[in-house]
Amino acid sequence: MFIWIATAFTSVSAQSPVFHAVQIGDTWVALGKRYGVDPEQLQTASGYINRQREPAIGSTVIVPQTGTFTGRLLRSADGGLWQTAVLNNTTPWQIVTENGLNSPYHPLFYQPLFIQTGIAFPRDLPIGFKEIELSAVPARSGEGIAFRGETAVPMKVTAKLAMRGEQSHSEMDVTGNGRYQIGLTGTGAFYGRGEPELSIQTEINGRLSPLWSQPWQIEDGAWAYQELTYTGAAGTITQAQINEEMGRMALLWEPNSGIEWTDSFHLPIADYLEVSSSYGTRRSIGGGWYATYHEGIDYSAYRGTPVMASAAGTVVLAGRLSVRGNAVIIDHGAGVYTGMYHLSSLETAVGDTVQAGDIIGAVGTTGLSTGNHLHWDLIVNNMWVDGEAWLEQGMGCWLVEGLGQPCES
Repeated sequence: MFIWIATAFTSVSAQSPVFHAVQIGDTWVALGKRYGVDPEQLQTASGYINRQREPAIGSTVIVPQTGTFTGRLLRSADGGLWQTAVLNNTTPWQIVTENGLNSPYHPLFYQPLFIQTGIAFPRDLPIGFKEIELSAVPARSGEGIAFRGETAVPMKVTAKLAMRGEQSHSEMDVTGNGRYQIGLTGTGAFYGRGEPELSIQTEINGRLSPLWSQPWQIEDGAWAYQELTYTGAAGTITQAQINEEMGRMALLWEPNSGIEWTDSFHLPIADYLEVSSSYGTRRSIGGGWYATYHEGIDYSAYRGTPVMASAAGTVVLAGRLSVRGNAVIIDHGAGVYTGMYHLSSLETAVGDTVQAGDIIGAVGTTGLSTGNHLHWDLIVNNMWVDGEAWLEQGMGCWLVEGLGQPCES
């Protein structure tokens, strides 16, 4: 029998409403057990019309509180309570009483069971996970978002995040290391505010467990607007050339080679004048609609300024592109890629293994460019995300540590 356990304890609090900030695993069942309230009362108090939808991670629910209870929330694949009771130092009759069951002999089929014991609040996590954590609650559009967690035993894990806009559904890049798992994707700067469903499924000893799902609240970013006009050779680049280049790059971003970096990510340029265009900036070309956004970050700098690898990885492109000029793309593993464009020179080649800080080229103004600068972008699970936010959040080390490994910051 496989049992998932989240530990907990018991206390009593004042009779007053509580505004609860929802975390991962705070399902209606888990919150009902925590506060001693019927889940339907929680849904009614919080104005949830769709009773089949779990509370969104990062949102707030209203709890007509009667108490605060802690305990273990168990989900068993086996057909009885006897082994569950023995493993948790209780009796099947106690479990029957605490959960309003008719008999200890009926099959459970992953039904959630509550046992009052321990020192933590009950959470309803994906089957097999002992702990799980999200990179941001709530998350923000245009950023790389991820989960990391520890399972009871090594197992296969798949995950998806329902999307809108750029793509309707995103299979997350999941990387495992024994009992440790990380899942990673991006939302894109046009995603906006929403509550996509995070779905996780585990496979234990060749048997798929029920799909776990909970919405994850995403807030919209604050975006700048920019008008551009290209002249000279840059103004002659056609839409067909742009589309061809995009298709070529998308093929490079497909593989998930497993995590290659062991320390934090760093800015690829040490000496620059200013950030001339931020990630997500809405762009109007030649007075047209603001129909596109800037996929990366532009660092205005003198021609010839060294450009470095942001983290360890393998060079998958080093050459000339129509739009991006002299370009270097590095595969860092786990579906994470960085690109450095408009370079005046290249100091690396396809197949090279690089480390953080290795010089891969120099600032220039090749391709579709209005002046000397470095365009740096970060791709996560085939989606452009904000590289500066990735650095500020320390995502590089957060993910490495999520695989149970030390990380140099």
